[in-house]
Amino acid sequence: MTHYLGLGLQLIGFTTVGICLFSGLSKGDYGKLELIQLVGGSVVFYLGHFFRKK
Repeated sequence: MTHYLGLGLQLIGFTTVGICLFSGLSKGDYGKLELIQLVGGSVVFYLGHFFRKK
């Protein structure tokens, strides 16, 4: 069960970081929202990695 939870969290984190990068590249600048998405997505991704390893 924790394997699927971790996988889901990793997918959400990866998607959030991808959206952040795409948004920043299309605007040409990164704002506070993109920074929050980048940090939050990274935290969620590594939290998912932690759950998958358990």
